Amino acid sequence: MRELIVLVDNTSSVARVVEFAKVVYGFGVKNLVLTHVYGSAAQQGVPEAFKISLKYSSSLIILPTIRDALDLFKPDHVLIIRRPSPQVKPLTDFINIDGRVMLAVDGSDQDIRVEGSNVSYVAPVKYDIGNIGQLTLALCTLMGGCLNVQHQGSTQGL
Repeated sequence: MRELIVLVDNTSSVARVVEFAKVVYGFGVKNLVLTHVYGSAAQQGVPEAFKISLKYSSSLIILPTIRDALDLFKPDHVLIIRRPSPQVKPLTDFINIDGRVMLAVDGSDQDIRVEGSNVSYVAPVKYDIGNIGQLTLALCTLMGGCLNVQHQGSTQGL
């Protein structure tokens, strides 16, 4: 059984906070964590994202740092979405991962770094399509909604 938590770190854009919330809750994820939210994103984006969370009967948690989120949720696995590179593993290696999984992405299209034995850097596609696109494809892959993605116990993709 897998419990998925999405973390978005480092954003100051109202539009990006709202788009991340729409994507996360649209895929049925119940827990969205925002860390290091500042500027207009903190003043206007967070209230808008909160309205979206209520619409989906989900939770929105605002914390100062990624470390706070890791301490609070204690995930079994942390998958950090990164730009494709030789050091980054394909997300398909983690399709059948179980336990409490935190999927983290930078809200400003930068690369975030987290230390820990349960941390893996992943990319859902081989193209640099920006972090909202990367998160969308990652959720599609992990939630079983992408074509031609085989999950454990599944006989076919969508």
